[in-house]
Amino acid sequence: MTEMLGNQFFMARKYEDALRIFEKCKEKGELNKNIMRKMVVCYTQTGKIQEAAKMLLTLINEDLDFVLNTDPVKDDCPCSELVKEYESRLQISVESFDFLTSLGILWLYCDLNKSVCYFKKASEIYPDNSIVNSILSKLMSRQTLSEKELNNN
Repeated sequence: MTEMLGNQFFMARKYEDALRIFEKCKEKGELNKNIMRKMVVCYTQTGKIQEAAKMLLTLINEDLDFVLNTDPVKDDCPCSELVKEYESRLQISVESFDFLTSLGILWLYCDLNKSVCYFKKASEIYPDNSIVNSILSKLMSRQTLSEKELNNN
């Protein structure tokens, strides 16, 4: 019941309300990959970028394919809309660590290569951030594997 309510808030793009409900699921030990994926988005939209990055790292350590195979329609993922909004601000915004990290996180649900680009930029600004560096390392390893697969075919 709680997860369904969180999903309703998420679909309505009421990220703070959805996050509040999903955090209750987490407290009750009802956390699953679907909730985690949505919580990552909610964290980015409520300004909790480090929490988003931590949860994303947990999720990709558990199942990177689950994240990479997100279906924007079926999974009601707003990331493609959000990255367009964020990238439209690139011209007028200072490229801060949190801003670039958010873009890296959101792009991961849509495009691995673009995600890696933004995580690299974030890492250049704050090279000692172990969470972003761990995410970047995992994603670059996946890129390398994908390139090898392409070359073998």
